[in-house]
Amino acid sequence: MSDAVASADVVLAAQKIAAGEVIGLPTETVYGLAADAQNPQAVARIFALKHRPTSHPLIIHIAAGADVHYWLDEARMTADMTDIMNALIDAFWPGPLTLVLPKSPAINDVVTGGQHTIALRCPDHALAQSVLRVLSQLRNTPHVGIAAPSANRFGRVSPTHAQHVREEFNDQVWVLDGDASVIGIESTIIDLTRGTPVLLRHGHITPDDIFDVTGLQPLPNDAHAPRASGTLLAHYAPATPVVWSSSADSVLADAGCLCFSNEFDATPFKQVIQLENQPKGYARGLYHALRELDRAAHAQIVVEDLPADSAWDAVRDRLKRAIVGSNEGK
Repeated sequence: MSDAVASADVVLAAQKIAAGEVIGLPTETVYGLAADAQNPQAVARIFALKHRPTSHPLIIHIAAGADVHYWLDEARMTADMTDIMNALIDAFWPGPLTLVLPKSPAINDVVTGGQHTIALRCPDHALAQSVLRVLSQLRNTPHVGIAAPSANRFGRVSPTHAQHVREEFNDQVWVLDGDASVIGIESTIIDLTRGTPVLLRHGHITPDDIFDVTGLQPLPNDAHAPRASGTLLAHYAPATPVVWSSSADSVLADAGCLCFSNEFDATPFKQVIQLENQPKGYARGLYHALRELDRAAHAQIVVEDLPADSAWDAVRDRLKRAIVGSNEGK
């Protein structure tokens, strides 16, 4: 796209959001189903389009340099919470890190699934940032946010290309085309509401990255944590049943395969997609590969077992949930 066309598309995207519409928005992680976070009717349309439970909170995307405190309940922000938040923002925003914090009473509960916490992220994508800037101009306020869960039906495979969103929603959703998402899986989610980092969802930014910045190793998710996106047992799932290679007693006659190593025996499979043999490259291609294999309508998708080291935890998390979701009711 030329700069002129991109600029016109960005303005159109912001106009649609300002008018209460829901659009497909590119980010560096995945494409989002985006609406004005402060328009309850528009946010409700996101839930309806995705068939998403209204108790499942959304992530709000804000502009680089925006006043994060506008969204927060300062009365419930401790000094430790603020210090850790500022350190993580300085280190990772814009970027694929979502922070869960106490919500300002002024923010409508519809976007937070009825919780008194709010999930905030600053996307590292030029078009998403441009849309936020234009939206701020249209609404004549610096305090704008875009609610943008992944642009797919609830529980299904997230989109990393504009065409994925169009396939998912046809003409129900206008899509701003920002090329392929460069990270390919959703953001890391860190809960700070208890004054120490708690890992709610694995992502591109690892627990070790959080430790390097804060000196604190994130605690694991537990029953006391706020609800957060992408943390259900079944998620990210194609319609085709997915299994680990170690769990496949025998390969079905019409099976697809997702692998990463040259040593893996791909002989029995009708279709094979080989991703990069390192976790971030693998993550970048994961959802596109799952969609390709799902589109082929194989009887089964067999996934090569991943290495055990923690660098693969984010990819492992997505595939575990995809396996559960794809086999439900089968």
